Amino acid sequence: MIISPPFLSLSDIPVYDGQCVRDVMPGGIVGSGAYPISQAMGWHGGLHIHAPTNMEPVRAIADGTVVFRRDAGNARYDNEDHSTGCVVIRHVTEIGAQGTTPVTVTYYSITQHLRQLDRDLPAVGRAIYRKDRLGLAGTIHGESDRIHLEIIAGDADTLKLVGRSTGELATGGNGRSDAVYGQMYVLVPAKSPYYSAQPAGVTAPAAAGDTGNDDLIVGIRYDAGNATLTTCKLNGDIVGTAPQETGAEYNLYTEASARHGRLSTAEQLISSPSGWYELLRFGRNLGVDPLPSNAAHWRKVVVPGQPGGVWINLNATNTRKFSDADFPHWAGWKLIDDDATDDNSRCDSTAINAMLTSPPQPGATTLLTPAQKAADRMRNLCKPDVQEKLAKTICKFPTEWAKDEVRKRWAWTRETGHPSMPYPLEDETDFTEMTDFAQKLCFWEELPAEDKSRLTIKHWHFHPREFIKHFRMCGWLSSGEMARVIAAAPADGRTRAEGLRIPMNLVLRKYSISDSRLRQAHFLAQVGHETGWWQYRRELGDPSYWRTMYEIITSAEAGSDYDRAVQRARNLPSGVSPSKITRAAYMSTRPTQILTKAAGMDNGAANSANGGLAGDGERFRGRGFLQITGRRNYKSYGNYRGQDFTSSNTNADLLASNDANACDASGFYWAREKISREADAGTTPSQITRVGGAINRGSALKIPIHDMQRRNAFNSIWQKVNDAL
Repeated sequence: MIISPPFLSLSDIPVYDGQCVRDVMPGGIVGSGAYPISQAMGWHGGLHIHAPTNMEPVRAIADGTVVFRRDAGNARYDNEDHSTGCVVIRHVTEIGAQGTTPVTVTYYSITQHLRQLDRDLPAVGRAIYRKDRLGLAGTIHGESDRIHLEIIAGDADTLKLVGRSTGELATGGNGRSDAVYGQMYVLVPAKSPYYSAQPAGVTAPAAAGDTGNDDLIVGIRYDAGNATLTTCKLNGDIVGTAPQETGAEYNLYTEASARHGRLSTAEQLISSPSGWYELLRFGRNLGVDPLPSNAAHWRKVVVPGQPGGVWINLNATNTRKFSDADFPHWAGWKLIDDDATDDNSRCDSTAINAMLTSPPQPGATTLLTPAQKAADRMRNLCKPDVQEKLAKTICKFPTEWAKDEVRKRWAWTRETGHPSMPYPLEDETDFTEMTDFAQKLCFWEELPAEDKSRLTIKHWHFHPREFIKHFRMCGWLSSGEMARVIAAAPADGRTRAEGLRIPMNLVLRKYSISDSRLRQAHFLAQVGHETGWWQYRRELGDPSYWRTMYEIITSAEAGSDYDRAVQRARNLPSGVSPSKITRAAYMSTRPTQILTKAAGMDNGAANSANGGLAGDGERFRGRGFLQITGRRNYKSYGNYRGQDFTSSNTNADLLASNDANACDASGFYWAREKISREADAGTTPSQITRVGGAINRGSALKIPIHDMQRRNAFNSIWQKVNDAL
């Protein structure tokens, strides 16, 4: 999912973190468009946001289809002006996959109170793209440069977006595996043993103590190369943060290989560094590569009474694993669907009321009156910490945009005696004036039938700022997003990318590439260009070429190569121009060069001590999208995956014929060479070259072939995924 704020005016910050998203979406103050309730305890499904400047365009937050648009106008109520321009967009995207089936989700953004629609705004039924202009912010309650932004979804889509449809996250088993992103979490049950040092063997020594009487949550966050482990209780109270694991993210491949290497020979037969990589990365093995059932995931974490940190096995049999994709309650998320008494817009939610009610004062014996309770709720509603909690609620209640429902929905505002509504609209004239105004903002009846059916009139509402912040952690690319991101690739390249999209997304997720739009842009640009946009899974050539390149070459064959290079005005196979070496010198030096290369690959009969056989050049020619070449590399990758890629030609070709292998080989190389470290360094031409050198020449210090084309590919992709204009 690619999503961004509705305002992108901070052009000097092309990638917004959570704080920057907050900065460009100010507003939502109690009494002026807060979510999810008003001062009078009425449901309010969106957020009133201030535009950074009077002429800053409001933009689409994600790709989608326009399902409603209303030209700008003005409606006056209670002597205050309100702009009436409105755009509703249906967004269809993906957040993961279950096997080969994508987790496709649909949500809607509603942008109200535009004073002007953009002249290029598409018609209803037409596509619109992230960052496209919707129009200009208008007036709300007489205050200019404001919009109401609302994000909603129906039952089925909320279930897929959140992973559940009720209250808090169930912790009896592991969280979802179809969608995994953001921070990883491990639930450590009460009384779990801890150790003062990391146990070295399979059998742990006597424990130094236990974690206490409470279940604990250990959050694992990888960011900018490092790992941070923070411990909290199930209610979200922070216990402490362990010393940062410097460089841990960049060193995941090294650490995974080391942990696999500590096993006995017999244990290694049911293990793989790839399985360990996933354990360290996700807290569990989400892939197919082997990992012992008793693999210990030792990490240093803080527990009550041990602020300096102790060692805990986060993969003990009674631990459970989750991620931000589970919307965990310890991170503040809660689904609220307990306002079932009527279908009006008054909040009668017990859960919301509990969040706004102060705990009883010690020793208090007098019950509060309804008016006192209402005053208490109001005081608490205005507290920043309560607003933060309310922002993480996902609430189900009726839309306020159904014209035919307006009078019924707001009938409660006429009731006397409601403590949160001290000034009811008892007069029919006042009530009619209010409802006539509300109807001018409605659009529900004009939505396409499929959208009204998908949503139903009572649907789920998300805090817009928190929704955007949350799903920016999900780097999974949908079909449409992939096509847009690599739009500069040739048409057949885009077609191949679509066919490989799920295994490619899994690789981006596994190797922490999708965690960062910057990494994602570098990876897709470099790997896309390097492979002819996923065209070349197998190195091209004939048996003679593979033998003379990777096994052995005679002086006579070297002479023939020289002659062909001269005739075709090309460099020699070794990359040397014929003008810089004589034919005789090349015939003399080339055989030794090939023998040295073959020895480094364990290729050919000359390297029989390392398994080499005649025909290895062809058998282990380059395969995969970042092509693995030579017996030694095939064996190394096979050891990493816990698979056999060397015993036969058929097994060797699995690196090309199997989509998952072909894609994973790219991630394997990326992780092994720590290329994320180069990608994280930035977007300058020199940094793009360094990433390209690490992939194409095996060194960031070397300029890759087709450097300018790689830069152009990166710049095109980067513009599609970042937030700059």
